[in-house]
Amino acid sequence: MSFKTKASIAALVGALAITGVACGDDNSSNSNASGSASESGANKVTAIPSLSGVGTSVKIDAGTADALKSLGVALAPIGSAAFEASTSTITFPITSGYAEIHSDLNVQPGYIQGSIAHEGSGFSLSAGSTKVELRDFVVDPGNSMLYGTVGGTPKVPLLFLDGTNVKVSMEGSDVVLQGTVAKLTDTAAGALNNAFNVSALKAGIPLGTVRLQAKGQATTYDAVADKTARISRLDGKATNVTLDAGTAKALQGLGVSVAPIGTASFNSATSTVAFPITGGFAAIHSDLGYKPGYIAGTVLHEASGLRFSKGNRSIDVTDFVVDPGNSILTASSGGKSGIPLLSLDGTDVKVSMEGSDVVLQGTVAKLTPTGAAALNSTFGVSDFKEGIPLGVVRLVAASSAS
Repeated sequence: MSFKTKASIAALVGALAITGVACGDDNSSNSNASGSASESGANKVTAIPSLSGVGTSVKIDAGTADALKSLGVALAPIGSAAFEASTSTITFPITSGYAEIHSDLNVQPGYIQGSIAHEGSGFSLSAGSTKVELRDFVVDPGNSMLYGTVGGTPKVPLLFLDGTNVKVSMEGSDVVLQGTVAKLTDTAAGALNNAFNVSALKAGIPLGTVRLQAKGQATTYDAVADKTARISRLDGKATNVTLDAGTAKALQGLGVSVAPIGTASFNSATSTVAFPITGGFAAIHSDLGYKPGYIAGTVLHEASGLRFSKGNRSIDVTDFVVDPGNSILTASSGGKSGIPLLSLDGTDVKVSMEGSDVVLQGTVAKLTPTGAAALNSTFGVSDFKEGIPLGVVRLVAASSAS
């Protein structure tokens, strides 16, 4: 029997403090492993299936700020990011995520795993007519990396997160992680040097010190009793939706067309639209009674989406995030992220393997009240109702399960 209890955020902080917290370096992880739960074969896991708010803040390193200024490069927030000039701090709201903290410090790729998304925000670097935008950041604590979207390309490794001196505390009921240092990766330094025609930006230059404040209801389970397959970093392939024939006919009757945008694609022969998976985390529990759902995690689809249009009216829904534990798909639209667009009915879902890929087949995606209201408002109708099926989902995730 697996061990499942509701855990307070205080319990989460205790787990974080014991293990050294997310975004730590490999050396500290290994040195702390002596006397860990792994010696007894136990592995108690604290999981937060649905992270929400508050945000990740970066206090810009003074030396780096001076270096950028000397190069004539200005940094500014974009989207929902905010900049506090008095403290030189830029903040990116947390929009979704999943986290697991393992008592077994030898768990790979790290004893703290998950994915924390910041959709709809970022920052720009500009000099003269040259401007580079970095947005939609995803923190991967398992490999201490921050990814972002640059020039429409998602999952670009931008910052290495050095958590050697991180500290954990509470602010009300929120968990606060303070002291991680965000440093430029080779990829980021090279791209910025090329963009601004300089050579001064090097890998390892600190962008600044990170403060992450997060909300979320935690649960715990015994990973030995509940044999859980984990996909620690989702890296493709795609979530495919075969459009419901009845709904497609109804849309046609209303004169509303549906088209893929961004990196999404449409196969007219099968009436299937595909959205590439760009990141995330998944845990599939052998305990089918695990709450909120035995398939938990977060699946990101950045830089793709759908456009619903009729005449000169249209609505774009992009950057889909699938939360299988809570059976919901959220989207960004009109500058807002985290909009509950589709409920995911997994009554008939089947989980299988296709080579090394995990396949989830049979979930039915249905309009939420919010999704239906948005479409009715856009097109001035009342035909869109809660529960109307958009189509049947087939999710193929590529990565290695741990």
